[in-house]
Amino acid sequence: MRFSASVITGSGRGKGMGTPTLNLDLADVPGDLKEGIYACKVIINNAIYDAAMHYGPRPVHKDTASCEVHLLDETMSDAPAMIAVEIAAYLRPVQDFPSEAALIAQINDDIAKARGILETYVAPSEKTDS
Repeated sequence: MRFSASVITGSGRGKGMGTPTLNLDLADVPGDLKEGIYACKVIINNAIYDAAMHYGPRPVHKDTASCEVHLLDETMSDAPAMIAVEIAAYLRPVQDFPSEAALIAQINDDIAKARGILETYVAPSEKTDS
């Protein structure tokens, strides 16, 4: 599945936990997307980045639903206005954790799983005719 979404201002919580995210406008997220954590590719200005994505409620912080992507090994000084997201794999459902520290540990595990998947995943947008 691939979709484009506007980037909106978030709370900055991801950055504070060591995993800055680009927060997406929920109105742009496909209605049939299952809540959960995903490995994905993010396309920004024709550049392709590996990423992990969260979509759904944020029970640890008792906050509303969000869709946000964390670019692996990339830090952006300015958020783009729009990105495209190409989902490679569903990793797990949204879960609650007893503390923010437990959530951070799980995020790090999710990122490691996403890396493993994305190192061999070729997005349809990256395929070339040979």
